[in-house]
Amino acid sequence: MENQIITLENRKRLTVSDVKSVESFTDNEVKLYTENGDLTIKGEGFVPEGYDNMSGDFSMCGKICSMSFTTDKKHLPDNFISRLFR
Repeated sequence: MENQIITLENRKRLTVSDVKSVESFTDNEVKLYTENGDLTIKGEGFVPEGYDNMSGDFSMCGKICSMSFTTDKKHLPDNFISRLFR
């Protein structure tokens, strides 16, 4: 496992390394699956800047109000089948 780097610039630009997948992206909420757990970002006016699934580098801009990790449960993709087995 590599070290994960999260960089937040002026609460407007976010870069995250070691992202395994982008679970959802709307203009006010982003959900990422990382090696360290699920990361949820909330705010306004989100615009994706890039995601490289080979390197795991993700970047976006917008007004970032909060970020939270969930590590207490095993990651399950948020789809119909996974909700049946929760």
